[in-house]
Amino acid sequence: MDNKPSECCWKAVLVVCRFLGIVTALVLWGVGVEYVYYGTVFGIYFIVIAIVTSFLEIVFLLNHVVEVCASHTSLFMSVWDMILSFDDWKKGGLYFILFAPPCFVKPAEVMLGIPAGCLLIVTGIFYMLKTFKTRRDEENASILQIAPYDRFAEAPTEDIEDDIVTMTNNPTSGITSVAEQSEILDL
Repeated sequence: MDNKPSECCWKAVLVVCRFLGIVTALVLWGVGVEYVYYGTVFGIYFIVIAIVTSFLEIVFLLNHVVEVCASHTSLFMSVWDMILSFDDWKKGGLYFILFAPPCFVKPAEVMLGIPAGCLLIVTGIFYMLKTFKTRRDEENASILQIAPYDRFAEAPTEDIEDDIVTMTNNPTSGITSVAEQSEILDL
């Protein structure tokens, strides 16, 4: 296990992504519930993005359960793979571009929407940064998967037994009869 400074920095980025994602989901839930309680229309928006954000943030935990419980050839696993592919820059773009701007629409009406929007922006930026680590890990994995050079590659096997059992009178084979075989053995 490498303890290089770059590895520690990438692990820190991953931990910050997960932590900020969960905190952001909790803040969105709190803001949404509060504004629904006070009758603000934006409360419904915050609840909807809180549901989506919560699901996207617990996917990495659910992944372990799904891998153990589901068959790898099922339709569910192909859908789950699509959900897993929605990580890194895609999740960051969703938070940064789609979810955050409406949080700043009416700041006087939805005051707690501003901190929630800021958390969405910061979380989105960290997920976009996490993309660089994921790409680097994929490149390292592809390098390791390349077959090593093996100088003792398997040679094509010949059926020697077939040649010995089936005797022919072919002059190119050298042995034409059983009598000649015994003469060779006597030598």
